[in-house]
Amino acid sequence: MKDEKSSQTAFHLNSELVENINSMNFENLKTNFGINSAVFEEIKEELFDYFETEDLPKLKILETNFTIFKYDSMEGFGIETKLFTADNKETELTLHTEFNNNTVRFKLIEVM
Repeated sequence: MKDEKSSQTAFHLNSELVENINSMNFENLKTNFGINSAVFEEIKEELFDYFETEDLPKLKILETNFTIFKYDSMEGFGIETKLFTADNKETELTLHTEFNNNTVRFKLIEVM
């Protein structure tokens, strides 16, 4: 990525996104990240299916597993980051977002 400040901003925004997913705070996800109700339901379904429970562990991201790459065909950057549980256990889940103009847009959570 171009500069350290932008990288730190992208990491912070992705951390905030994960915190809002942890709390299932739909209003903040909608307002701050443009997530609509259908996408919110997909996020919940993916997490419930993966963990096989509705009693989800708290998740977080780590800077050591945070990758930013430049798109060839469009403005902005793509981000892939592994999701970890709060007690630092790595999951098979990867969060994908886009970073452009100091904003983060959610793409998907998938098993990798």
